[in-house]
Amino acid sequence: MGLLIALCASVACCAADALPHGGSLPAPSSPDPPRSAAAPWWHSRIALPLGIGPQAHRITADEAISQSLAQSPNVQRIRFAPLIQKTEISRQQAAFDWNNFLETNWANRSDPIGNTLTTGFENGRFEDDLLTAAAGLRKRSTSGAQWELAQRSGWQKNNSNFLVPNPQSTSRLELTVTQPLLEGRGSDVNYFRVVEAELSTQISHSDTLARLQDHVLQVATAYWELYQTRAAFLIRQHAATEADALVISLTERATLDATSRQILRARTAAAQRRAELMSNAAEADNAATRLRQLLGRTDYETELMPAQLPTDQAPRFDRQAAVQNALTGRPEVAAAVREVRAASLRLGVSRNQLLPRLDLIAGTYVAGLDANRNLLPAYGNQFVDGRPSVNVGLVWERPVGNRAARSAVQRRDWELQQSLAAYETALQTARAEVELALTRLDVTFRSLQQRRVSLHCASEELVYLQDRWKTAPAGDGPAILLLENLIDAQVRQADEATELAEAEADFNVAIVRFQRALGRLLRPQQHDSPPDSAELQSEMSLHMSPMEASP
Repeated sequence: MGLLIALCASVACCAADALPHGGSLPAPSSPDPPRSAAAPWWHSRIALPLGIGPQAHRITADEAISQSLAQSPNVQRIRFAPLIQKTEISRQQAAFDWNNFLETNWANRSDPIGNTLTTGFENGRFEDDLLTAAAGLRKRSTSGAQWELAQRSGWQKNNSNFLVPNPQSTSRLELTVTQPLLEGRGSDVNYFRVVEAELSTQISHSDTLARLQDHVLQVATAYWELYQTRAAFLIRQHAATEADALVISLTERATLDATSRQILRARTAAAQRRAELMSNAAEADNAATRLRQLLGRTDYETELMPAQLPTDQAPRFDRQAAVQNALTGRPEVAAAVREVRAASLRLGVSRNQLLPRLDLIAGTYVAGLDANRNLLPAYGNQFVDGRPSVNVGLVWERPVGNRAARSAVQRRDWELQQSLAAYETALQTARAEVELALTRLDVTFRSLQQRRVSLHCASEELVYLQDRWKTAPAGDGPAILLLENLIDAQVRQADEATELAEAEADFNVAIVRFQRALGRLLRPQQHDSPPDSAELQSEMSLHMSPMEASP
């Protein structure tokens, strides 16, 4: 709002001074802008402070992008997404880690005797005191096998004649493995969740890169909008100065040949231009505010001045090469490819689930026994007495109809078809956006050239009418018509200059939009590196010529 407030104060002073009090208006404080065929006159003044803030800061488009990537909260929010998704990789890999376990149980039973084989006698009750414990390791391998290594021990005492010795300590070291032979077999099936998490991380990385490029495009658009609005303000300010100068001239000639009608018409034109100037000041303030927000800056009292002039070099590009670069460089296409791969892997896993369950269960153990509560001798006896025991078996299971697995396969197949359609959509979108960007680039350049011609013609017309006005006869006849033509010519010149500044901004935004269509605004230093370890760097300079911007 600094520019608007300063302008309101200036306009109020100018309006008061323009009223007839028998004096004359002050001379314009700013000199007439030079007319140059090489560059518009406001290029030399666009980066000068207007005095609307305690501080002024020059900034280029490249600096704006660097600041935005470094300190914008929105950029930081976007870059957290792949970091969050990456944690899923470790979580899925942890499914194959070794797990420690410890199990204990104590049971004190007092049961009626229903069988003499329980205790060896009929009367009384069966009194049993049993303590068991187990500790060991469990692991699931990528082949689907479940491994368990456990050391089990216990102590038991009861009133049975068949427990020998009584009390006794037992120990048992056992190794058990369960290996799927059909459903759930192989690393492709069991390691799928890790691969899926890696693909999801890469997709999130591509999505982050696309969103960051969109953010860079917004920054570039806001930067050139700031240039365009400040240029429009300077142009309208000069137009208001010209209108005030015309009022001064007519007021000074009031006692000679200027009529009241001419003076009133000139004052009307001056007031209209000051009103337009206030709108331009508000637009310039709003553009600066939007740019600050995208940059993550909070110094709203600092005046931002665009230090980078727009380019006007003719664009050169190879349409076919541009399309090919977009198909290989856009992060949206890369994400779609990874979605197809993930869907294909899901389909393969679901087809494995059509198979029946057939598991091989194998185990071996050594056991030891000792009297009383002597656990350590029992541990030693398991390696001394006897030999290792072995067990082998199979488990088979299959749902009747297997409808759940069949439905899962059908769903995964449709998801694959959906991802293939999304991939084709991404390709068509890339082609379309490149074509639109190239068309926009060509149209804005041609429009820029024509705006230069129209501004030159409007300036020549204004010079001609100013020369005519200096030699115009007095009175309300031809002179008032010539005054109307002069005022209209001044308005046309200001309008054409404003349109030229807008065309300059549009052309430079079109260059950036073309790079966004190619997916080349930002790239990580390493193609496959995650965003937490890669420093995003700008591959394209916003002040480069269209020749350099071509693929």
